[in-house]
Amino acid sequence: MNHSISPPSHTVRRSWNARIRAIIGSHAVILALLAGQFALVQLFTGSQYGDAPRNMHWGILIVENPAFLFGAPDTYERIKGFPPDPPSLAPLALYRFPQGGLHRWWGPVPLLIFALVWFAAHSYTAMHLVVPLAGAGVVLLTYRLARLWLTRREALIAAAFLACFPLFRDYATVAYSEALSALALTAALLAYIRERTVATVILGGVAALMKLDLLALYFGVVGIASVLSFIAQRRRRESVPRRVWAHTLAALVGPAMIAAPWVWLHYLGRGERAPTGGLSLQQFSLVAPQMLELLFYIPWYGALLTLAVIGALAVVGARSGSFPVPVLALLLAWLGLGVVVLLVYAATPGSGNSPRIIIPALPPLALLVAAGITRLPLPWKRRAAFYLIVLFAVINLVTIGYYTVEGARLRSYEPVWRVLREQPRGYVLTEAYWHTILYARQPATWFEIDETFQRNIMENVDHFARYLDQHPIRYVVLPASGNAPASPEVRSYLDHHARRVEAGEFVVYVVR
Repeated sequence: MNHSISPPSHTVRRSWNARIRAIIGSHAVILALLAGQFALVQLFTGSQYGDAPRNMHWGILIVENPAFLFGAPDTYERIKGFPPDPPSLAPLALYRFPQGGLHRWWGPVPLLIFALVWFAAHSYTAMHLVVPLAGAGVVLLTYRLARLWLTRREALIAAAFLACFPLFRDYATVAYSEALSALALTAALLAYIRERTVATVILGGVAALMKLDLLALYFGVVGIASVLSFIAQRRRRESVPRRVWAHTLAALVGPAMIAAPWVWLHYLGRGERAPTGGLSLQQFSLVAPQMLELLFYIPWYGALLTLAVIGALAVVGARSGSFPVPVLALLLAWLGLGVVVLLVYAATPGSGNSPRIIIPALPPLALLVAAGITRLPLPWKRRAAFYLIVLFAVINLVTIGYYTVEGARLRSYEPVWRVLREQPRGYVLTEAYWHTILYARQPATWFEIDETFQRNIMENVDHFARYLDQHPIRYVVLPASGNAPASPEVRSYLDHHARRVEAGEFVVYVVR
């Protein structure tokens, strides 16, 4: 008689536990989690703050009116307010600016991507996922780039450093264009390094048409890296193969020809305009300290300490011998030009205070840090890893918490947008102007940046009544409870002169 012998239950459990640990600890799973976190956070929170809703709106606007891409004004926005009576009610006089168009620093590619997704899917969720998927692509390409010279473990460290870098993790979750720029630039330079000429020309052209800074980064990196490589070969008395000359020439000339029409039309305007004005030391002294703190979302002294740790690791990585000299020259040129672009941006009038413009130059930093941290003595390796892991984890958890709160606030506006979508077209006076434009597809106005203008209108019933009477404002959105941002007298005026529509936590006043 045959008897089957089955292993003890505790042995089976240990076997399954070992398999689960192996799966969870595999490089593929870790890499997938690092790359997929941006989409998961966006799907969970739905947060879109700052200029993110404006960027998606521009994509939809191109579908509605392609002329916007070539200079037509955005007729949806009057976010700096209409001219008040008397003009002294708005001391900054920002209302004098005409309706906005496509900013001169923008290229067409990011907005065309949003437009294509909207045209194909007509889905806000799909548009929300454009940048998170681009962020995932940058993480994967950084891993692929690192694997050309580093071990699998070091490549995974490089991908993890980039994916968890607070600035990148933040802006790869919402609809800003920097993750798209980083994806195009990394893909183009990877193709250039691997001598894929056709791919380099196409991807280099796409990168050059992303945003103004990518013109400097792509052509600067390829130009500097090729010149240094040729000089090094000459010093070694090595002849440069003809295919290398042809590849480098194509990598510079091809994308330049692709980008030239847009550069002439949009940036230069036949010599009548330039993409930036003169640099300002006063602007730099004001903005640079803010950029430093926003790099890691911590006070300046903590940011300096963190930069010192990362810089030391990058120096060790650059001196480690992991990268061939031409490759090291390219990585340093890539990172160095990114820093130069950031400093120029900080000194440019009209720029913001966010350092997100450095994001396309973070992949080479990730490679250098990964090569450096693995070559430190074990005690220092543990200290550096512990500091960065804890710091990045805390900052990222806090920002994800902010996303959760911001997403809940935006969801509370959904009844407002449903009401407005069913109404005839008319300007909406609302604090959530870009979101209203994006989700309700109604033009919107507010008193952006000028708080005195806002108070003079929203807290004085006579000024408010005259403002509504003189301008095409058809809807006013206010919280259902509380007085902000309108005074009780203004609310009373609206109750008597407008139709009140309840919309969840808000009230939509339809002005008669």
